[in-house]
Amino acid sequence: MPIHIIWGNDLNACNNFIKKIIDEKVSKAWGELNISYLNGDDDNQIKQAFDEILTPPLGNGSRVIVLKNNPIFTNKNDEIRIKFEKIYQNIPSKTYFLLQNTKKPDSRLKSTKFIQNLINKDLAIETSFSLPDIWDYEGQKRYLEITANSMNISLGKGTADLIINSVGNDSFNLMSELAKAKIYLSASNNNENKKLILNSDDVKKIFNDHQANIFKIIDHLLQNNINESLIEIHYLLKKGEPALKLNAGLISQIRMHTIVKLLYKSGEQDLAKICKLANISNPKRIFFIRKKVNNTSSDFLIKLMSNLLDIESSLKKGNNPINVFTENLVNLS
Repeated sequence: MPIHIIWGNDLNACNNFIKKIIDEKVSKAWGELNISYLNGDDDNQIKQAFDEILTPPLGNGSRVIVLKNNPIFTNKNDEIRIKFEKIYQNIPSKTYFLLQNTKKPDSRLKSTKFIQNLINKDLAIETSFSLPDIWDYEGQKRYLEITANSMNISLGKGTADLIINSVGNDSFNLMSELAKAKIYLSASNNNENKKLILNSDDVKKIFNDHQANIFKIIDHLLQNNINESLIEIHYLLKKGEPALKLNAGLISQIRMHTIVKLLYKSGEQDLAKICKLANISNPKRIFFIRKKVNNTSSDFLIKLMSNLLDIESSLKKGNNPINVFTENLVNLS
């Protein structure tokens, strides 16, 4: 009765994990009849999944039913929960039920408590694949180093920064670019089994052009590195990013950083209160924000916020976005 809960926002890793289970368990000759991909957003497909998991595999090997966007452990639905609790014991030993969702199972739900009990009894398995948040640079760096190491690649000094700038928070692109780098380095070293070292010069030759994102711009602005922030803004605008959308994102983030700075300066230590006032869902983020604004003055943040609001007004009047951003930010430096 193999039930497997798979969750996390690293969809590339989730899909690869599901593929690995299918490759190991399902006979290639009988694959078309023994593999089902169903969508949990559709009630009819959920019912179909419950029907199919009670069906033994045809021919050799096992049967795998994948229910993507699985709602059983993320949404309260007593009808689905009760049905699942009734039928789980009748799942054939060679039928695998893979329940996937980007969200972590909600520990408050009865269905989650039920599956946790099965996990404790070794009757179900839970596996998670989560990417570090795009604002969590240290988390991204650790993820990059672990991924590179799994491919027998060591990162030289400064290499991690260049790679993160290139691929951002995209695990699929990261794996693709590292795979290209491994082929290149193996050919250069004439030894595929030797530990490969990826240096900054190699990244510049192999990896695609850098990927600008709003968090990189925020970091430059907080460091009063206006020229670099404008380079990233111009890059995004030329790539087709809507100017008002970009500015709205900057306003939202700077507002958040300003509130945290002002509250921290006033001596406020209540994380719940800070989260509520700054509209922060993850309390862990406050630590990163405090670190970023530690050397940034409150006056600078308030002035920056005022300029971003001026940019919004000017953009809505139809002015050239590149000129608007440049004129309103360059006077901060």
